[in-house]
Amino acid sequence: MRLTLFLFSLTFLLAMHPAPSVQPPGTAWGQRPTTGPETDLNGIWVGHLLQNPGGIAPSFEFSMQLRHNGIFLKGTSFVRHGTIWAEMELSGFQLPNGTWKLTETKILRGEKPEDLSWCLKRYELVISYTPEGVVLHGPWWGNSGFGPCVPGSIRLLQLKKSA
Repeated sequence: MRLTLFLFSLTFLLAMHPAPSVQPPGTAWGQRPTTGPETDLNGIWVGHLLQNPGGIAPSFEFSMQLRHNGIFLKGTSFVRHGTIWAEMELSGFQLPNGTWKLTETKILRGEKPEDLSWCLKRYELVISYTPEGVVLHGPWWGNSGFGPCVPGSIRLLQLKKSA
């Protein structure tokens, strides 16, 4: 009986005090992550793809054009470094924790030397609100015709529609 009363009292007290605020993983201070379906991901996202040391370059121009339908995404990604570039088809879905799991499924077109193999990437991305706008960011990893790619991260800003 005492144990039951103690547990009931503890539960009541904990419910009255909110949990301390902590920064969600994968976001920087000042960014407000979102996990709900309220963010419209349709449109063009532009920014950079970073590759860890050992890759062919530390930074690439990078963009995605996305079509958002509920918890599903389809679209294309575009990567460029100097004169080499590729456009890939991608698709994905939202995980229960609110992050987006995207996978490039095939290379649609591109330009590269014969001794280079493009990496088909997988992403686990988070949406954040920043003073500059809505940002899609997170890690990537993947495989090329030569094996595993040197992984990295991406950070994309949603382009605003204008007249």
